Formats: sequence, C-alpha cells, structure tokens
Amino acid sequence: MAAAPECPHCAFRPAAEPVTGASAEQTLIAIDDRIDALLAEWTATLLDNLDAPATREQSALLRPEPRAAVQAFLDARTLPDPPDAAFVRAVAEALSGLARVTVTTGDLRAALLAGGSPATPAEMKRRFADHLDALARGRDPEKVRVVLE
Repeated sequence: MAAAPECPHCAFRPAAEPVTGASAEQTLIAIDDRIDALLAEWTATLLDNLDAPATREQSALLRPEPRAAVQAFLDARTLPDPPDAAFVRAVAEALSGLARVTVTTGDLRAALLAGGSPATPAEMKRRFADHLDALARGRDPEKVRVVLE
C-alpha cells in the first residue's frame, strides 16, 4: 500500500477522491437523519392514503387478518418494526382498488334456480359459477369482493 496506493483490481486510488471536509461520522449522521426523515414522510403519506374515505371503504373488503393489520397501523400511526410481508401485502391490497359486488339472497336464489329445479350438483355449481362470472364481468377478478346481503 505504501509503494502503490491503488487497487490492482479496480484501480481505485484513495488520494484521487475529493475531500468533502465532513468527517465520516458527520456524513453517517446526516445520512441517518435523511433516512429518518424519508421514513416519516413515507409513513405520513401511507397514513393519508389509507385514511382516505374511499380507501377505508376498500379496507372493509379485506379478509379479517389483512384488515386487522391495516387497522393496527392506522391506530398506532407508526409502521411495524420491521414491516413483515403480510403487512406489506395487506397495505398493497387495501390500495389496489378493490371492487365491491353486492349479492342479495333473492338474486342468488334466482341465479341458482335459472333453468329449473331440481338440478344436479354439477348444474348447480355451473349456475353459481356463471352468476359469479356475470357479477365480475368487466372487472379484474382478483379485485372483486362479493358481499352477501
């Protein structure tokens, strides 16, 4: 190093690097402060997006576990440390644009009895599947949530 202060693999020369004037400790503190500020900004943005009325309606369409994770975040107003994959999926699903499709028992009965009764189990399954397909038509099936009223 004393004779040739240059990396033989990448040609890095420390003497050629610009001197910033700040110590490594000050630079690391500044980076840490910036990361903390970014985390606070992103948390506030996420809270604003999840707290919006339209998103609150969509959160009601989540399954119980993801809904609880989103609600816990909204109540605590801080991200879980660390945010696990289930939390990230729950937030992504809540913000994905879920579509509520309401089905009444009368509609369901009419769909299952279309074509007459009695019916074989296979016919009943086909009628039910056809009815669900009709409800979801024109929408992303992964985002449709059927609510029975």
